[in-house]
Amino acid sequence: MASDRNRQIIERRRSGESFSAIGSAFGISRERVRQIVEREERREQRARELEEAARLPQQPNPLQLPPRLRNMQAELFGTPDFTPDDVAALEYSVAMFWTIPNFGSRDWKELKTRMERAGKPAGASTRQRRSALP
Repeated sequence: MASDRNRQIIERRRSGESFSAIGSAFGISRERVRQIVEREERREQRARELEEAARLPQQPNPLQLPPRLRNMQAELFGTPDFTPDDVAALEYSVAMFWTIPNFGSRDWKELKTRMERAGKPAGASTRQRRSALP
């Protein structure tokens, strides 16, 4: 949820006011105004994606994943329209996903939860994660 100040900043920017003018009015820098506008626009975009995801017949679907994890998987599969079956066909394991740059434990938990919701739990090889870490 955007604060009242952030909502006012967004409204002023959408009405065509410059970052500098908004910053002067709120006592913040032009760069900070740009950051606030960018962050709030990302939040609004994500809210629209989640609404769209809830309407789609295919459940769970890629739009429900956090954008960062969704982009990683889209790159791995070569398409943005991957399914839990695509992931399961790889006989996925945590070791396989650790090869993806910037893939972390939070990403693994999200992916594992999504796959369990789809009725495709990880194989036995995924339980080896703790022993695989230094």
